[in-house]
Amino acid sequence: MAHFTTKSGYEKFAERLNKFPLGVVESDTLYEILKTLVTEKEASMLSVLPLKPFNAEKAAKIWKLKVNEAEVILNEFCHKTMLVDMETGGEPKYVIPPPMAGFIEFSMMRLGNDRNQKHLAELYYQYMNVEEDFVKTLFTTGDTKLGRAFVNEKVLANDNSLTVLDYERASEVINSATHMAISTCYCRHKMMHAAKACDAPLDICMTFNASAYTLVKHGSARRVDKAEMFSLLEKAYEHNLVQFGENQQKNVNFICNCCGCCCEAMQAQKRFAILNSINTTNFIPQVVEDKCTGCGKCVEVCPVESLSLVSAGDPEHKKKKKARLIEQHCLGCGVCVRACPHDAVKLVERQVKVITPVDSVHKAVMMAIERGTLQHLIFDNQVMWNHRALAAINEQVKSKYLAALLAKIKV
Repeated sequence: MAHFTTKSGYEKFAERLNKFPLGVVESDTLYEILKTLVTEKEASMLSVLPLKPFNAEKAAKIWKLKVNEAEVILNEFCHKTMLVDMETGGEPKYVIPPPMAGFIEFSMMRLGNDRNQKHLAELYYQYMNVEEDFVKTLFTTGDTKLGRAFVNEKVLANDNSLTVLDYERASEVINSATHMAISTCYCRHKMMHAAKACDAPLDICMTFNASAYTLVKHGSARRVDKAEMFSLLEKAYEHNLVQFGENQQKNVNFICNCCGCCCEAMQAQKRFAILNSINTTNFIPQVVEDKCTGCGKCVEVCPVESLSLVSAGDPEHKKKKKARLIEQHCLGCGVCVRACPHDAVKLVERQVKVITPVDSVHKAVMMAIERGTLQHLIFDNQVMWNHRALAAINEQVKSKYLAALLAKIKV
């Protein structure tokens, strides 16, 4: 005789989150995190919402409520950063943000008393920095990465021989954004509560476009103008922080200013010895050996430990050192070039170009194909067997059908 168990609202919500290309790894810690963020009833309500953008009428129909009642609940979820709202054709639309980059970061991007942030930070530290499964899955699965490094533009200013496309520049993201905001750095805020934070600036997390709009609207970010945003970018350069942004060319929604000691992507690359936790730039540093004094300044600032000091092989100066680069680990951010006092490190173009998805749809589809979850983007509620059969498509969709999918799917 079969035995049936009723799933909790949190388990249902975790199942829903795992329909994203980048989902969650279920554990006791994850469920404690969800309990801190929402009630079980709220988790159940979130678990039945579509992955794709929807309006209040759709939510009301799913929840069997009046539209005005649904709107109140939806706005409360937005305030809790469990939903993102946006204007589409003059109509408010809502969407569930993925865990990362999404509601996990959003929940720590403001300083306030509406949540026990110390407790939440401790849970995140356990989930991200002690347990391995979620972070390893997040940064090692698939070729299309969550984020990408931006090249340090201060380094580029002195070298006209390098070809840099607009989307490779953080300055272009700032210049083209419809909305801009600054909030608290999730990673350093979390590490601050764990007494492990560095002295890098805390209020320097940059959000743009739709994300900036909703975070400002619901009190999780502060609206800024271009002048202040460029000033903060300069501040990030001064602190040797790496610009780690959304892995797409158009409508970038975030740029984090990352250090090697707090950033989870940088930490993951070092912890798991993976080649690249995020997409690199199209550049690579090159050590000019006859200028290198072995001072180690470049080694000190590298966030992923891709530089080290080795023997210079000088028989007359046996203790002399020189910098050596492990190219496979390098992000190509250019922080080392800026730090070198002897002009002994320069950027050159990579031989193999890094491909950046065009926009969020392109990125989501490619991630889903690589991770075997494309069916969830196509069929949000799989209730028919013929849909399930069709949902088996994965690798073959990379062919001529991908263009058609990109034109139809809105995520």
